[in-house]
Amino acid sequence: MDDNAQPHRTFAVEELLESEDITRMDWPAYSPDLNPIEHVWDALGKRIAARLHFPENTQRLKQMLIEEWALLPQEMLHQLDLSMRRRCEATIAVKGGHIPY
Repeated sequence: MDDNAQPHRTFAVEELLESEDITRMDWPAYSPDLNPIEHVWDALGKRIAARLHFPENTQRLKQMLIEEWALLPQEMLHQLDLSMRRRCEATIAVKGGHIPY
């Protein structure tokens, strides 16, 4: 079962499910993403985009991501960690609906 999000609908995933004879359940493409790593990926993406030179290949992109990961402000990561309780409470309050995180 997945949340019907586009990344779960790639050809490789569809091919694997078919080869394993796995039938998808009907499930709406609607689920809150409580994982704070999404905000970290966003911050990393912005930091890479702000660089003067874009990566020429995947190896350079990997190197840049490692460099930027080390430079992420620890306070940002700490605040994301502390936000989990509020995220969960907000999600419960709206019965799984959209939350502003």
